[in-house]
Amino acid sequence: MASQVAERYGQALFELAQEENCLLRWQQQAKDVIALLRENPKLITLLKAVRISAAQKKQEIETLFQPLADRQLRHFLCLLIDKKRIGSAVEMLQVFVSLVNQQQGVQEGVVISARPLPASEIQRLQHALSERSGKRTELINRVDPRCISGVRVIVDNEVIDASMKTKIERLKQELLKESR
Repeated sequence: MASQVAERYGQALFELAQEENCLLRWQQQAKDVIALLRENPKLITLLKAVRISAAQKKQEIETLFQPLADRQLRHFLCLLIDKKRIGSAVEMLQVFVSLVNQQQGVQEGVVISARPLPASEIQRLQHALSERSGKRTELINRVDPRCISGVRVIVDNEVIDASMKTKIERLKQELLKESR
C-alpha cells in the first residue's frame, strides 16, 4: 500500500497527465523511469545525497531521463528534488501507473519467480489471466530466489501459487500430519 504522500503526488501527476491528454504516453515513460531506478539503486542514493546541490541533481535528471521522459515528467522529478521527496519517486510513479491502469480497465499483478522470466512466458501468463478475468492483465516479474522453481502470481487479492517452495511446504505439512 502506498504512503499518503505517494498517493497525493501520484494523483497530482495523473490529473496533470489527463489535462495534457497524455496518460498512456506518460504511463509508459513512468514505467521506463521506474525500471531505470530499480535497476540502478545507486542513482536514488546519488539523487538523495546531501552533499550534491539541487542544481546538480536536476542536471543529472535532465541528462539521464531526457531520452526516457517528456519535459513535464522530468520537471516532476526535479520538483521531487526541491521537495526532498526523490526517495519516494518509484512509489509515486507506481501510484500514477496504477491510476492510469484503473482508468483504462487494466488489472495489475506480480509474477514471482526464482529467475527472470522470458517476455514470452510473462505474455502467456498475462493472456491466460486476461481470458480468465475478462480484463486486460499486466504482470511485473519480481525475482525471489527462495521460490526455487515455478511461479507465484498475485493479481488483485488473488494468489496463484505454483512455486516449488509452496509444494515442499505442503508436502512437509502432509508428512507431519501422518507422523502424529
